[in-house]
Amino acid sequence: LDKYSYKIRIKGKYPQFIFWLAMPFFAPMPWEADEFYSQKALIDKNITLDWQPLGTGPYMLEENNPNLRMVMLKNPNFHDEFYPSEGEPEDKVSGMLDDAGKRLPFIDKAIYLLEKETIPYWNKFLQGYYDGSGIASDSFDQAVQFTGEGEVALTESMQAQGIQLRTAVNSSTFYMGFNMLDSIIGGSSEPARKLRQAIAIAVDYEEYISIFNNGRGVAAQGVIPPGIFGYSAGEVGVNHYVYDWHNGHVQRKPLTTASTLMQEAGYANGIDPKTGESLILYLDTAASGPDDRARLNWYRKQFAKLGIQLVIRATDYNRFQQKMRDGNAQIFMWGWNADYPDPENFFFLLYGPNAKVVHGGENAGNYQNPEFDRLFKQMSYMNNGPKRLAVIRQMQELIRYDAPWVFGLHPKSFSLYHSWYHNLKPNLMANNGLKYRRIEAQKREKLRLQWNQPVFWPIVLIVLLLIALIFPAVRSFQHRAKETIK
Repeated sequence: LDKYSYKIRIKGKYPQFIFWLAMPFFAPMPWEADEFYSQKALIDKNITLDWQPLGTGPYMLEENNPNLRMVMLKNPNFHDEFYPSEGEPEDKVSGMLDDAGKRLPFIDKAIYLLEKETIPYWNKFLQGYYDGSGIASDSFDQAVQFTGEGEVALTESMQAQGIQLRTAVNSSTFYMGFNMLDSIIGGSSEPARKLRQAIAIAVDYEEYISIFNNGRGVAAQGVIPPGIFGYSAGEVGVNHYVYDWHNGHVQRKPLTTASTLMQEAGYANGIDPKTGESLILYLDTAASGPDDRARLNWYRKQFAKLGIQLVIRATDYNRFQQKMRDGNAQIFMWGWNADYPDPENFFFLLYGPNAKVVHGGENAGNYQNPEFDRLFKQMSYMNNGPKRLAVIRQMQELIRYDAPWVFGLHPKSFSLYHSWYHNLKPNLMANNGLKYRRIEAQKREKLRLQWNQPVFWPIVLIVLLLIALIFPAVRSFQHRAKETIK
């Protein structure tokens, strides 16, 4: 249309396309740069756009060494863009709109350093040499604690330093999948479905989150994570095949319910009627290291609640992927991080034409349900609103009933920031947050000096100890020298 705008024509209707415009592959790029870096001589020397990026963003990449250090400088030619003046109701109270109307970006230079060890990184953060930090398992108890109501709060030592905590549920989901082509666990038969539902009740993901994630996660009630249109909190969003709503909270159904389902499926007390022994199921995984052993043992114990013997079939990653493509895995662990914030980007993981074995798609469990597929196509072309929400709830109900997955968890991010670091609001779908950040450099320098005062008394003590040790030796030497002279 003109120097700075163009028109895209879409054949049909696809509301999600607006999210595609925010994806990296839509970043404006001069065609001359693409042509220049496509020269064979440059490619042979590994001089490519990957290492010499060009763009129109607020920062320029001055130093690019991902294994050590990356430096971003403010782009002096960045177009006029200003800090937003509107937000959510709580943003004004929290100070998120204090910089409203100011020109972006605020930070002149951003330095990213790769710390290979978590403990040195954590100590440098506490000393003020890093502005923000995540929380590793080693430092979790030092940083945060859980209240009696299960809420997370900073420890007194963190509060004393003015450190702030931000939490956000990731736009991700991790689940246990069933191969719906499998003769035992898969298919749409009543026994297979009830077996899957029983397992979904028995695998206690609340316990998993507590043990392995330090409480950093939300047990999933369906395929859509919080923050994505179609997610429903409260009683309306509960998976009633796995949970009950009790006194205003979700509560996992008792194991007796799972045992009843096992009996109805033909596996009373976990006994396989064909063999007269415990039903054997197989968990295929590429995780086999020492750190994975505890998790895999935990899964064994969950299945053992139903009398099922879970056999772990660990293999290397390439072999595992081939088993998934061939449909030879029975039960597996899988996950998905959202590409864009729309329920279509999660439901397509269960869309029949995306089945991995037949079509090579992302439907890893090869789930097939004609009604679900029909609703998926209908939902994909709808704009957000009550009608689309009603269709989404129908789809959620279908997959909860069919149980092609044990809905696992949505991870929760915990981030810490110093008091001089401003305009931080969790938005796990955005890649342009740096331009909104602001730092009070003088306050940072003042607190760094305060927290890192040199401590001299150990040196003085060592000197005094050395004097105390050396003085008697000197006196003894002088005494022996006098005796020798005599």
